[in-house]
Amino acid sequence: MKKLILLLTFAVLGLTAQAQIQYIEEKPQYIEKQADSLTKIYTKKLGLTPKQDLLFKSNVADYLIKREEIKKNYKGKKMLDQLYIVSKEESGSMSEVLTEYQFELYEKIKPSIQPLAKVDQD
Repeated sequence: MKKLILLLTFAVLGLTAQAQIQYIEEKPQYIEKQADSLTKIYTKKLGLTPKQDLLFKSNVADYLIKREEIKKNYKGKKMLDQLYIVSKEESGSMSEVLTEYQFELYEKIKPSIQPLAKVDQD
């Protein structure tokens, strides 16, 4: 019985890990291109190291996907509110990648590089 439970546990963990890896690999190509483009801009302005560059690009790609989903599901002020929340989450994750000086600079230049969105007045 213990062997069966142990076997099932490893099988579930293996499937979970595989699902996570597939999620990472299945980012749309246009998202990867956008993330690469944004990362290049930030690398020049912030002086990212190669390791920071990889982590930064991965974070940017993840949050581009989140932004896209928000734009599909919300309109108007609700969309802006959700985009603002995601932008703050993104900044929080970037604070773990960047040095204190880089992060302060990132916070200053981010609105001009990655504006939230524009909403038509109805």
